[in-house]
Amino acid sequence: MSNSTKLAHDQKIKSLIDDYLQQGFTVKKEPTAESIPFDLGGYQPDLIATKGDTKLIIEVKTKASRVSVDKLQSLAQEISKHEGWRFLLVTLEDVESSKTPTSVNELPTWPQLESKLQQVKTLIAEGLIEPATLYLWSIFEATLRKRAISQSIPVERLPAPMLIKHMYSQGEISVNDVDTLLEFMSSRNRLAHGANESIDPHQVSSTLQLVSLYLSDWSSQNPD
Repeated sequence: MSNSTKLAHDQKIKSLIDDYLQQGFTVKKEPTAESIPFDLGGYQPDLIATKGDTKLIIEVKTKASRVSVDKLQSLAQEISKHEGWRFLLVTLEDVESSKTPTSVNELPTWPQLESKLQQVKTLIAEGLIEPATLYLWSIFEATLRKRAISQSIPVERLPAPMLIKHMYSQGEISVNDVDTLLEFMSSRNRLAHGANESIDPHQVSSTLQLVSLYLSDWSSQNPD
C-alpha cells in the first residue's frame, strides 16, 4: 500500500469513527478477535460499532475492484447468523452514505417497492417518460441494494455500476440483462444531470418489465 493510499485508508477509518460516534455508537478500532463474541477464525476487522441491537463489523478496503466478494460474503453470512450483527464493507469508492440508503431500515419494504412500480406504469401510460425513467432507476437501485443485504453480499455501499457488476458476478443478475441495465442507467444519468436526452419509451417499458421480474423473484424469496 503506497503512502498516499494508506493515508486515504486511515482518513476513511477516522471519518467512519467520527460518524458512528456522532450517531451514538460505541466504536472499537482494530479490535482483537476476542472482542467478537463468536468465532470468526481469528479474523480482525478494522472497526466494531455497536448501538443497542445494531452491531456492525466493519472492513475498510481501498479498491472495490480488488475485493474478493466470495470470501467476504462467507464472512458476512457467518456474522449474520448472530442476532443483531452485520458485516459492512466500506471502500474509498463508496457512494456517500448520507445520500444513499445502505441499511435495511433505510430501504423500502418489498410491498412498497411493488407499489412504486405501479406508479411508474401510470407515468408511462400518461406519456411522462422522463419522470418514469428517473423513478424506475431509483426503484431498481433500492431493489438491488436490498437484495445484496438480504443475501449477505457486502456490496450495498458501492456505486451503481460496480454494484450491478458484482451482483452479476454473484449470479444475482443474468448476463443477458447487465448491458440492458447499464444502458438504461446511462440514459437515466444523462437525464438526471440535465442533458437533453431522448428517452425511448420502449426502452423504459422493457426495463420496467425486467425490474418487475427481479423484484417479484427476490421478494418471494425474502419477504419482509
